[in-house]
Amino acid sequence: MEIRGYETGAVAAEAAFTSDFEIPADLPVQRLVDMLETERRSMDVRPGMRHKYTPLRYDAVTGAPQIGGRYLFDTWADVVDYEEFTSKELEFEQGVAFWDRPFFLGVDRHIWRVTGAHDLTPLATTHHVNRFERWTTEADGVERHLAQVWPAVLADAERQGLASVWLLHQPEEQQIALLTVASRVAGADRADALSRSVAALAGAPSPGRLLPAALGATQVFDRTSPILAMWLPESRRAGGAPSAYPAAPVHPEPSPAARAV
Repeated sequence: MEIRGYETGAVAAEAAFTSDFEIPADLPVQRLVDMLETERRSMDVRPGMRHKYTPLRYDAVTGAPQIGGRYLFDTWADVVDYEEFTSKELEFEQGVAFWDRPFFLGVDRHIWRVTGAHDLTPLATTHHVNRFERWTTEADGVERHLAQVWPAVLADAERQGLASVWLLHQPEEQQIALLTVASRVAGADRADALSRSVAALAGAPSPGRLLPAALGATQVFDRTSPILAMWLPESRRAGGAPSAYPAAPVHPEPSPAARAV
């Protein structure tokens, strides 16, 4: 089934949601992928969700699986709705709120205002790895500074051949975030190609280096991961694929057949 409804160019999204946490090392990837696909059907129907990336990587020292989500939403009201729904209403195990599940370890989540988001290459075929960075700042006028630097951030991402870039800010938390997405490098060995793709994006000059010095930004997070899964509500509504698994066949596709809600 083809992915439909996602065009290249500026993304008209006002808000974003991100989460990062670890899961137990003995949770099989196949079970994880199956959970993502079945639980998607209760979650990607929330208002205004444009799409979600699910990153998965393994800590280089501890081997702990590190997962999370990178979402874009149409409006601020939509992302607030999603945060409240997942934290107060959603239960897949009776009596256990979604974010309180015991196998979600050290959950760190945020809602963001979008300064700019742009898909430079087709989401359907070229979005394979992502890098998420966060900074803290005590500066005034953050929104103004970011609006001024966004054209340079976008131009830098385009020069580097990146697939997508988002520039985000969280006024109440005094945080700035940047998401960059890249394609998979060529190679007959898919696992090796995916590994080299992650290393290439992690080692590339971050567009975050263009943040104005006036922001006094201090980096507090930097994580590059393969994209295990994508949720695609716009494609589902257009009669296309409701989800995709860019890391396959290195990681498995779901055993429950993908289907629309």
